[in-house]
Amino acid sequence: MSDSSPAIDWNKGSHQGTISIGTHKLALDVSGPDRVPGQPVILIIHGLTGAMTQWPAARRLISQFARVVDYDRSGLGLSEEGPDPPTALTAARELSTLLEAANIEPPFITLAHSWGAILSLEFMNSRPQDIVGMVFSEGTAPGLWSVLPMFPTLPEFKAITEGINYWDTVGMTTETKLTPEEWEEFLKQGARERNKRQAARELEFMHGTFEEIGKKDLFNQSPAKLGNRPVCVIKGNHATRDQQRLYEKGVERGNGTEDERRKMRDAIGLWVEKEKGFHESFLKLSTKGHWIDASASGHWPHETEPELVADSVRWVLDNLEVKSHV
Repeated sequence: MSDSSPAIDWNKGSHQGTISIGTHKLALDVSGPDRVPGQPVILIIHGLTGAMTQWPAARRLISQFARVVDYDRSGLGLSEEGPDPPTALTAARELSTLLEAANIEPPFITLAHSWGAILSLEFMNSRPQDIVGMVFSEGTAPGLWSVLPMFPTLPEFKAITEGINYWDTVGMTTETKLTPEEWEEFLKQGARERNKRQAARELEFMHGTFEEIGKKDLFNQSPAKLGNRPVCVIKGNHATRDQQRLYEKGVERGNGTEDERRKMRDAIGLWVEKEKGFHESFLKLSTKGHWIDASASGHWPHETEPELVADSVRWVLDNLEVKSHV
C-alpha cells in the first residue's frame, strides 16, 4: 500500500492507500459500487487492536451491493502512530478527519465490532445528523466491564490457557472464511511490534473510554437517540463457544487447579447469564431494531459468518428512513 495520490477519487472504484490527517497518515480501503450522492456509505469500525486484515471476507460480500470504507486506526495495521491518546473521542475525531480528507461525505452507516461499538457511539454522538443506521457485531456496550470479567486479565484464565494456541482452540484456524493468504496476513499483522505497542496503549485507555461514553447515557434518551433510523445487533457465542473451548482444552491438558477451574466456570456462567442484555441495550438507540444470532460464531462473526454481517448491512439499507439525507 503506497501513499495516496491527490488525484484519487475515493468515491469511485476500488482503492487502497494512506491519507494524511495532519499529524500522521491513516490507511484505508474503499470498494463497492461508485458512490451516488445521498446514498449511504458503510464505515467499518474495528474492535480493540483490530485492523483491516480481519475484514476481507465481509468486505467482499458487502461491497457487492454497497460502498464500503474500511480503515486502520492510528498505530494499527498499515496506519502510522498518532500523537494523541487512543480514546474513543480521539478515534471519532480522526475518523471524521480521514473522511473529510478523502472527500467522503455523509450519510454513513457504521458497522462496528467489539470495542468498535464504543468508538461508533462516540462518532455517532459527535455528528448524529450524519448517521442513518448502525450495526453492532459482538459489540461491547457501556457498563459491560463493570459487570462481566475480561477473560484475558483473569489469573485463572491465564493458568488454564497456558500453552494453548488461542486461534486453533477456538476454531478460527479452520472456520475462518478468510483465504489462507488473508489468514496468514492477519496473523502477521497481529505479531508486528508497532501493533503490539498500540494494542497496549488502547487497552490502557479502554476503561476510561467506557466510563466517558457511559456518562452520556445514549441508551435512555427520549425520544430515542436515532429516532427510527435502523439499528441491527449481531450476537455471537463468545462465552459458550470461545471461552468454553479454551476451558475444555486447558482441562484436557491438565492446566489449572480445581479452584481456578471453578472460577473459570463461574466467569463463563456469568457471561451466559448477563451478556445478552448488554447486546440488547444497543436496540434502545432506535425504535427500529433487528436482532441476528450468529450461532456458529464466537466473537468474530465477520470472519466465521460474514454472510450474516452482510445481511445486517442489507437489512439496514432496506429499512432506511424514506426522507433523503440533507
